[in-house]
Amino acid sequence: MKRLIATCVTFSCLATGAFANKVYVSNEKGNTVTVLDSDNWEVLTEFPAGNRPRGITISPDGTKLYVCASDDDLVRVFDPETMEELYTLPSGPDPELFVLHPSGNPLYIANEDDAITTVVDTQSREVVRQISVGIEPEGMAVSPDGTIAITTSETTNMAHWIDTATGDLIANTLV
Repeated sequence: MKRLIATCVTFSCLATGAFANKVYVSNEKGNTVTVLDSDNWEVLTEFPAGNRPRGITISPDGTKLYVCASDDDLVRVFDPETMEELYTLPSGPDPELFVLHPSGNPLYIANEDDAITTVVDTQSREVVRQISVGIEPEGMAVSPDGTIAITTSETTNMAHWIDTATGDLIANTLV
């Protein structure tokens, strides 16, 4: 339930313009994404989102909805207005959660099974780097100025600080 609430809150805050009243919720067991109206919390629609959808975010300009399809080992990209799948992005194995750089490029993905963070260029649609992090990475964040990406590892209780300019791991911190 905490994950559902966090996803809803995130999308209520991130959505802009025409999408300000839409909340996108990934349904891991149902292989779908549900779209809610945040004014009355009614379901607007539900659409297939690949196998075991997890992390979900929207591009800064509101034109792309990114969904981690964990059991497909990729990120599916949808038009948030029509829910039509536009294309896919490579993700590395078992993508869990991710964070999009404030500029909209790149995408930082936590790959739980292989203890890595995969960096994907959203324009070229290619993996540009894989960074070793602690066991079972899951949480992801990026600083507001876009200079640092952070991956948290569930089993090792660590935060891994990544310099977004170089892609280098600059620190590991016990949390």
